[in-house]
Amino acid sequence: MLAAAAPLAMAAQPNIQWGLGAVTWSVKAGDRNLHWSEIVPDAAAAGFNGVEPFTTRNLAVNDENMSELEQLLPKYKLRVSTIYWGDQFHLVSERGRLLKDCRRFLGYLKRFGSDRLIYGPPPPNVENEREAIANTAATWNAIGKIAWNDYRIKTAVHPHVGGLIENPRQIDLLMEMTDPQYFNLAPDTAQVWMGGGDPVAMFEKYKHRIVYMHYKDIRAYNRSLKNYMDNVIELGRGVIDFPSLHRILKSVNYKGWITIDLDNARISPLESAKVNREYIDRILNPIYK
Repeated sequence: MLAAAAPLAMAAQPNIQWGLGAVTWSVKAGDRNLHWSEIVPDAAAAGFNGVEPFTTRNLAVNDENMSELEQLLPKYKLRVSTIYWGDQFHLVSERGRLLKDCRRFLGYLKRFGSDRLIYGPPPPNVENEREAIANTAATWNAIGKIAWNDYRIKTAVHPHVGGLIENPRQIDLLMEMTDPQYFNLAPDTAQVWMGGGDPVAMFEKYKHRIVYMHYKDIRAYNRSLKNYMDNVIELGRGVIDFPSLHRILKSVNYKGWITIDLDNARISPLESAKVNREYIDRILNPIYK
């Protein structure tokens, strides 16, 4: 009698999940209110695993929009990678409200089975930078403690050009002031470049505190310009060394999301997403997936 055949081995799950930021569609929509039904089908058609909501006026992170998203995602077999939350985190007077507000965002993430909350830095117009960063760090430590202890969600900052946390000096100061148990780093490659940093050096330095990231390419000559919207570009068409970044992720066995956050699609959001996906499959997946 022949022995029963061994069950087929389950396909290995990828270490990287690829998301698309809603910003690509939000910018195209301008002042017009946007709906998730305009984004989710494109994300699926381009071969991505999920989408990233962010706090923008034309597609607010509120009950109505998140309910629409909840209805759409199963149909297209997509997930929510994170929520990007921008607010006045540097103001001590706002801390009480922020500690209450965070539970709304954390509740959405828990509902969607997501385990990351990403902060956008507050504006840079402060009288005392060090004090403002210290106040921001205290608020982010407090929110991070709630997020981890009550929701098992990790939080991280997304440094942004034109924000309080923009350049390597500011990033280093913030990381020194925050508790790695409750607070981490979510770099955007083009934002790090525009802030005067080297994305490869930044990834290497903080590779054990990186819990999320945006991959975004940019043309070299934009580094000193104020308006970067015309110079962000699809992956592989600018100056960012994504293969080196991907090798750093492999060195620490990174497991989680990378979101493509293209502020300005040259063609259409869908066609730009396809260009990015082709680069991922051709260049990055052979390195680490």
